[in-house]
Amino acid sequence: MVERAARVTAQEVVATGANWAFAPGVIVGRDERWGRTYESFGEQPELVGVLGAGAIRGFQSANLAGPTAILACAKHFLGDGGTIGGKDQGNTVCDEPTLRRLFLPPYVEAVHAGVGSIMVSYSSWNGLKMHGQRGLLTDVLKGELGFRGFLISDWAAIDQLPGDYPAQIETAINAGLDMIMIPNGPGKKNNYEQFATQLLAQVRAATCPRRGSMTPSCASCA
Repeated sequence: MVERAARVTAQEVVATGANWAFAPGVIVGRDERWGRTYESFGEQPELVGVLGAGAIRGFQSANLAGPTAILACAKHFLGDGGTIGGKDQGNTVCDEPTLRRLFLPPYVEAVHAGVGSIMVSYSSWNGLKMHGQRGLLTDVLKGELGFRGFLISDWAAIDQLPGDYPAQIETAINAGLDMIMIPNGPGKKNNYEQFATQLLAQVRAATCPRRGSMTPSCASCA
């Protein structure tokens, strides 16, 4: 049923001219005080994994190049439904075995379902912002799980990383982010032109990696 609903949604999204949905939320909601529990399929990682995979298949269909297929985006990696006190963009405190047991299984299912993109969470794990967690983003998600799509930041989320703006960009890109959502225009803090100029300088200085033969595989969204 979830797959069929997502298939209808994909057809409606394509009709508007868009080809990407920031869904499904494969969030394991562990605290009812969290104001975004409505985005979660439930508190059991197995249930969330099965239903999330169904939504991904519905969005992307059997052929992502098909005329009514849209790119799915599993979110938000990782542990956003388990923050202390249910605080939004808060801190999930647990050891790694617990993190893997409660929050990682839906992403295993998402990767198996062929999800093309994954959004990283605003939240932290043991005090470190997820957008700076190279061990989870690169080593676990891209390495261990074999995710071959691309990682996108949440809305202006790199602004929450420690340091000045160049340091925030360097941390996020080196952690494994491929696309950065920059919602601010010219004249605003950390606008996309400033981001692009700064990132290019860091790639040339080799403080951020150049992925591929021509350009870095990270981009800004205005």
